[in-house]
Amino acid sequence: MLTVPPNVTGQDEAGRLWDVVWMLRFAIQKAQSGQARLPFALYVRNDNRAPRLIKLIAMYGPLDIDDPRPVITVMMPDED
Repeated sequence: MLTVPPNVTGQDEAGRLWDVVWMLRFAIQKAQSGQARLPFALYVRNDNRAPRLIKLIAMYGPLDIDDPRPVITVMMPDED
């Protein structure tokens, strides 16, 4: 999702990462308390045509069973 195909103008990985984090920020602000699965979306261009809507999911929870520190994981909706 963050990787920019070759020859796509006006796109880079740092900018895409910024867009993901920025849109996630707004989704977190609108989320209900205790919501662990948070859908959000943003537009990206993978060619030099019109951008398309990409839907993502952010999950909040422990890193793993042996490490209870909380983390936010961002993924495509079909990756959970």
